[in-house]
Amino acid sequence: MATSHSEVDALFQLPLPEFTAARNSLASKLHKGGDKESAAHVKALAKPPISAWVVNQLFWRNRGTFDRLLTAGARLRQAQASQLAGQVTNLRELLTAQRETLTELSRQAATILSESGHQPSPDVMRRVTMTLEGLAAQGSLDGAPSAGRLTADVD
Repeated sequence: MATSHSEVDALFQLPLPEFTAARNSLASKLHKGGDKESAAHVKALAKPPISAWVVNQLFWRNRGTFDRLLTAGARLRQAQASQLAGQVTNLRELLTAQRETLTELSRQAATILSESGHQPSPDVMRRVTMTLEGLAAQGSLDGAPSAGRLTADVD
């Protein structure tokens, strides 16, 4: 019985206090079903810090806005590469679009945190913004973190 992506995705959509018990339950189910490799993989998933958890929630709950951020990041990377190749690009417009999307996602993150009983403290919000910026900068490059399944903040 191989673990399905949806079962692992579901772990990262849970309220943070439920993560560890649900992860352990899924790992146990997989182990009992004879899939020791998947069970070990699931058991090794770290509980995300609150900042990574809320970024995961943004991915699952606000996908349109989240995808807009990733698109803005990709367009910015392309423009920077073009500029390095000697082409004239308008980075200001792209930076503004990315900043506006970051602001919108930060507001949504604060709301999710408050609604789930967590304090959107300045430190947590700084780490959320840093993680969103890191995801936008890395996009879908090889080795980039998996949006929606973060177990740590992204630089």
